[in-house]
Amino acid sequence: MEHEPLSEEARAEIERIGAAELVVGLATTGPSPALPSVAAAIRAGLDAQGAGQTVVTVHVDHGTSDESSALLSQALGDVRIVRVRSSQTLGARDGEAEWGEAVQAVLAAGLALHAHAIVMLNSDITSMTPNWLPALAEPIRKEEYGLVLPAYQRSRYEGTLTHTLVIPLSRALFGRRLLHPLAEEFGCSAAAADLFLKQDVWSRDAGAQGVEFWLPVAAIEGRLAIGHAVLGLRAVTPPARPSPLGPTVGRVVGALFALAEHFESAWTEVRGSESVPTFGVPPEPLLTGPAVDTERMLRGFRQGVRDLLPIWERILAPENLGDVLALGESGAEWFHFPDRLWARVVYDFLLAYRTRVVYRSHVAQSLAPLYLGRAASLVLETRGRPASAVTLAGESLGRVFEEQKSYLVDRWR
Repeated sequence: MEHEPLSEEARAEIERIGAAELVVGLATTGPSPALPSVAAAIRAGLDAQGAGQTVVTVHVDHGTSDESSALLSQALGDVRIVRVRSSQTLGARDGEAEWGEAVQAVLAAGLALHAHAIVMLNSDITSMTPNWLPALAEPIRKEEYGLVLPAYQRSRYEGTLTHTLVIPLSRALFGRRLLHPLAEEFGCSAAAADLFLKQDVWSRDAGAQGVEFWLPVAAIEGRLAIGHAVLGLRAVTPPARPSPLGPTVGRVVGALFALAEHFESAWTEVRGSESVPTFGVPPEPLLTGPAVDTERMLRGFRQGVRDLLPIWERILAPENLGDVLALGESGAEWFHFPDRLWARVVYDFLLAYRTRVVYRSHVAQSLAPLYLGRAASLVLETRGRPASAVTLAGESLGRVFEEQKSYLVDRWR
């Protein structure tokens, strides 16, 4: 049976409200330390837009108490709130699945309320400002964009997995130069919500555990107008227990590779890429940030060479495997993981995922040590240079992924 994203109580409340021009979605899993500041930023963002538009906040609560709802009601004042209680008990699903369920509920509520714009925000953001809400909503309300994705300012070595894998692979496959191809926060139109909800993914992994990757690709495939809104710094409440690197890389890689397989008709003929409009000035990376231990990263890479060779022999083309093994013998002072080799390694792994030469989870997680080697190479090559060097390196990597795409397509067919 197909999952119904809205409870009967939520639907009844939506019927009483009737309609809203703007729907703001927020998900919680019990009390969050950041929730008071998030609620205050939402209220201030609404006030900055001025009176005259009807607004409804859709609160998807995975918690077991009413504390979060009470705090939101107090902070938002006269803004109507539709509360959607999760169909799952607290702890029965992981964070990604909860986020996917929340997004589906907010999109369904926005569509039922005939909203012009729907904005999904994250209750764990500690750096949210009043500008975030209008920045994500205005391009939809005033310029008819279908999907508006965030663009954040980060320290130059923050988010290396995104910059070395997610961005160049998404760019090469789907032909859009997205600054941040992740819908971690986003704004969308009612037409986009309708398109997303009609997709047969919500009961599968793409909808349950990879929705932030899937939404931008679905928007591209659906020919929606996509833009970026510059939001500034993104800081979140740190998890009590950080996820190990292997499962983290495995989740990201698995989500990306599943999208490539699901949307193969949308990318196999795509060549080159197009930029997308950005609202605001794209920020340069900050020079500040935590220290990066490249020697530790290289140890992880070399450990992978020793331990995962039997798996890599089944995944990597012989010439690429030979280059990787040669890198395993390279000292830090000479270590360089070339763009072309990294692109071909990623494409080999994608091909192996598709053909199931080993278990898909093994394919995805066994890329982690190679990612460490590539990330260490980036740091070693740009350390001591201006922050813009990282941006330029990312642009160069994106072009190489595009140039090497024929390597993937010829073998995919």
